Amino acid sequence: MMNHRPSHLTIKIAAVLLLVFWISEATAVSGSDATTITVSQVVSASVGPRVPAAGTVFSRNATQITAGIAGRLEWVAEPGDQINAGESVARFDCEMLELQRERQVAQAERANINFKTLAREVERLETLTATNAISIMQYERTQADRDLAKGDLAIARITIRETENQLRRCNVRAPFSGVVTEQLQRAGEDVERSTVLAAMTDTQNLEVRASVPIRYLPRMEIGEIAEVKMSEMRLEGRIRKIVPAANSQSQTFEVRLELPQDAPSVVAAGQLVSVTLPLRAIAALTVPRDSVVLREDGAFVMRINSDQKAERVSVEVTDSDGDYLAVRGELESGDRVAVRGAESLKDGELVAVATET
Repeated sequence: MMNHRPSHLTIKIAAVLLLVFWISEATAVSGSDATTITVSQVVSASVGPRVPAAGTVFSRNATQITAGIAGRLEWVAEPGDQINAGESVARFDCEMLELQRERQVAQAERANINFKTLAREVERLETLTATNAISIMQYERTQADRDLAKGDLAIARITIRETENQLRRCNVRAPFSGVVTEQLQRAGEDVERSTVLAAMTDTQNLEVRASVPIRYLPRMEIGEIAEVKMSEMRLEGRIRKIVPAANSQSQTFEVRLELPQDAPSVVAAGQLVSVTLPLRAIAALTVPRDSVVLREDGAFVMRINSDQKAERVSVEVTDSDGDYLAVRGELESGDRVAVRGAESLKDGELVAVATET
């Protein structure tokens, strides 16, 4: 009869195969228990974020042109007229003022003649007084007449200067170079002093006025360069003025940006623009934006400890700078946080790090 008992070699081979199978199964189970993630380190860095804001283009020189005298208008510039500084924006019919000045000049000449006559008379009477040829009363009366004549002459000359001042106001001149944007009065109309005749805007000196949340005021600095965007165009603007007073309703303050000289070729006063303003950099702990998980009960990151387990750490986002966020919480520089897969991790869950960025 044949012996069907297995040999010792066969038993050994079967035992080895069983051991290999058990190890592979244990490895598979162990691997399936750990969640594969990507991690990144917490870094201490200077964060200088850029803040978006809405802005409007304004002219640095925009004014209403008013009448300096009362009278009839002879001419007023029309909207769209380009006027250089010192050129006429409006003119008055000033014929009556010119006649008035001529009359006043003649009156001043008469007052001058009267004063000179009385001055000579005082000199003559002064010599006669020494010989008692005339009374002191007559001499003093003539002196008084001379002094009154001198005063009349001064008044006449002042009156001429007043009329000349009004004549200069007959020609209403532009205070700066610009374009007429409104014509509020027309030729032939009689207007009173201070009546608004037209409006002018300097189209070459432009600035952007942006409204920025008041919390950024301490970190805003004059001289910094901001980005100004409109449609497909982008310009650089320098922060020229910061108005440190908040609007009580919007809780924003005003920042004024100086635009480059070529800005008038692409933007116009009144145009709406988007502004990105730089803030002063501060030291902070930063993490990748994708590592922060936002929930109703707050924001958190999943820190990976030395045991390769995830720990939930609550954080407060204080700033943003591109793909990184500045956070405040129980973190230290060098800590590892989950970047990809953090949303699905649970506190204490075992992880397997695939890559570290």
